[in-house]
Amino acid sequence: MDNRSQSSDNATSLQPASQLNPPPNASYSVIEMEQSADIFPLPFESTLLENQHVPLLPPLQSVVEVEKAEIESSADLAMEANQEKLEVVFSRHAAEAAEALGKSNDGATHGVNLDGSKWWRESGVDQRADGVVCKWTLNRGVSADGTVEWEDKYWEASDQFDYKELGSEKSGRDANGNVWREYWREFMRQDLSSGLTNFEKTADKWGKNGKGDEWQEKWWEHYDDSGKTEKWAHKWCCIDSNTNLEPGHAHIWHERWGENYDGNGGSIKYTDKWAERSEGDGWSKWGDKWDEHFDPDGHGVKQGETWWEGSNWDRWNRTWGEKHNGTGWVHKYGKSSSGEHWDTHVQQDTWYERYPHYGFQHCFENSPQLRAVRKPPLQAS
Repeated sequence: MDNRSQSSDNATSLQPASQLNPPPNASYSVIEMEQSADIFPLPFESTLLENQHVPLLPPLQSVVEVEKAEIESSADLAMEANQEKLEVVFSRHAAEAAEALGKSNDGATHGVNLDGSKWWRESGVDQRADGVVCKWTLNRGVSADGTVEWEDKYWEASDQFDYKELGSEKSGRDANGNVWREYWREFMRQDLSSGLTNFEKTADKWGKNGKGDEWQEKWWEHYDDSGKTEKWAHKWCCIDSNTNLEPGHAHIWHERWGENYDGNGGSIKYTDKWAERSEGDGWSKWGDKWDEHFDPDGHGVKQGETWWEGSNWDRWNRTWGEKHNGTGWVHKYGKSSSGEHWDTHVQQDTWYERYPHYGFQHCFENSPQLRAVRKPPLQAS
């Protein structure tokens, strides 16, 4: 987690927003938000402590405006980068599952690899209670020196209608105390009530080393061909709370983000990052979060918070918000626990992301292995 420094020279050179009242019939525009090249890492605890002692007002609001814009645009960039990375992972898993299921047909049940590692294979076909037929293959292995063991399961499933599924589950351990688990699944189906084609993708990775350091990532996505899209992710990691760290670094770190598009131009987005540091007799915590809610007409709210909590229960926070009502004027407001406060109206276009960067058509085109899953053969009556 890198420090996000702030220059007092830059802060004081910014012009404060003036207090204005919106005219009743002002023209306005709604503009789809573009991606920024900025990066927003979770700030150091020390950065937030410094922010407690910036009493500048009215320039404070301008400082917060810049901070808020950086947080929003860079968080959007992080979501986009994570999405692209995730799609590469999903595509790789799908190709790997298809290859493993293809190899299960060669009849071999065990063998030795060129590096001396040994493997065993089981395969089968099961029918689920809902009539879906699942073809699976399970591979177990051990390294040549016996220090690493693993188990990989792959499957494809379908029914006589339009349900198709691919998935895999992997786990392993080694002599150093490292353990890991990974789950991935994607499916497509047609909703009988609406007739819409749906895609859903899920991933869950977890690992822990011999020292007790642990991490996990969870992802979930849903698309349908009406344009509705929903995605979320949660990542966290932790290290031994007795580990000595440099000032501002943490023993526990979390990140959540999500987005929901209604297909008609309305959207909800959020991100939440926070960290925790053991201080011996307690924990200090700090974080940043923001969210936005917009309807198809560009009416909505953006809001966020930066906060810090000391091991002795000292607390500080700064909140900000924006109300967009389609008049071409934006109501901006905020306050902090150290006495900062602002409440103003400014003439400004409304910026938000009306449609997803990666939507149904992208998902459809990037799921060739899933779409290639065949219906199970009909059973003789």
